[in-house]
Formats: sequence, C-alpha cells, structure tokens
Amino acid sequence: MKPSQYLAGVSVTALGLGNRLIIRALRPHTAKVQVTKQQIGGAVGLLAFLSPVLARPVARYGPTTITVLLVLWVVVAVVVGNTEAAAELAKADADKAEKAKAGARAASGEQAEANQDDALQDAPADVDLYALIRYVAQMSDQGTAAHLSQVLEEGQARGLFDGWQVPDLRAHLEGMGVALVEGKKLTFNGRQRNRLAVAVDALPETSPGTVPAVVQDAA
Repeated sequence: MKPSQYLAGVSVTALGLGNRLIIRALRPHTAKVQVTKQQIGGAVGLLAFLSPVLARPVARYGPTTITVLLVLWVVVAVVVGNTEAAAELAKADADKAEKAKAGARAASGEQAEANQDDALQDAPADVDLYALIRYVAQMSDQGTAAHLSQVLEEGQARGLFDGWQVPDLRAHLEGMGVALVEGKKLTFNGRQRNRLAVAVDALPETSPGTVPAVVQDAA
C-alpha cells in the first residue's frame, strides 16, 4: 500500500496513537543507552572539528532531510495508529478515563454526604421527639397528626434540628419505623394544609418526654 493511501484517511487520533505506540516500542531500547560526559564532550569536539567540512552539505541537504524524516515519521505513525494495537490502546485509555471519572464522582458524593452529615445537629431523644410531635399535632383542629415541616419549625425554635430539612426528618422517622402520611390534610384556624405528616397513632407508646421552651434568639 502506498503512503498516499494511508495519508488519505489520516486523523489526529490515529497520528497520536501511532506516536505513543512508537515511543513505547523505542523506550526499552533507549533506556539502556548510557551516555557519559566524556562521550558528550568527545562528540562536541568531533563536531566542531568536522563543522567546516559538513557545513555546506548540511546547509544544502539538511532541510530536505529533516522534511523527509518528518514525513516518514507521520506516515509510520498513521499506519501504526490504524492497527489493532492502537484500537486496544484507545480502548484502554477510554476505560481508564471512565474509571477516573467514576472515582471522582464517588469521592465527590461521599464528601458531600459527609459534609451534610457534619452540618446536621444530632436528633433529640426519641421520647422528646414524640412529645414534640404530639405537641405540634395539638395545634391543628383535628389533633390527630403533625406536618413534618411544622415539627421542624417548632423544633428549630427550641434549638433543635439545626441544619435539618424535611427529607432529613423523614429519613430519621422512617429509620425509627414510624409510618408517614403523604399529603395529610390538617386545618389551622379554618385554613387547610396538605403536607407530609406523621399520625399520632403511628407513634409508639413510650414514657412521657419533654418539649423544650422556645429559645429567645431563635430565628
């Protein structure tokens, strides 16, 4: 196959993969070459001695030689880049990048979860939480259930649930085995609200808890 046929379908990807494969193949051989300071000094001295003789041929043929070598390198790199080995290298690179992204996402998620957990105040004792829920339930005309948002509002006014949101309280209650009611309708001074709630009947029978007093400087 002629070089022009390879170059007709040249791509940056194939060229890059070919370069990497060629460098990988040459690296074990170049690593074995040990060049001493004396050898470098000798080569510089020899080049200085021969420079008058080599100046004209280098000036005349050097640019053409460099151009030819560069073209040959590109052709070989493209040919190698279109081989099965290059496809396997590209697949390995893609797998490695995907694993790195997955690891970064997992680490980011774990860090965010840890930061959220650190920001949440410890939950009150179970009996105190049940007492607060019953207290909030009595604010409605029915007195049978308490909206979770109102439980948080009353609790935070008493210095509890710092940093908590409704999903946090929901997860906490469900973890305790307390059943919740979606869209529970409760009436307050003639106004109805439909929100996530916990029914008083769903609370376990426990010893009486305490409802703390409202903190004066609570927001």
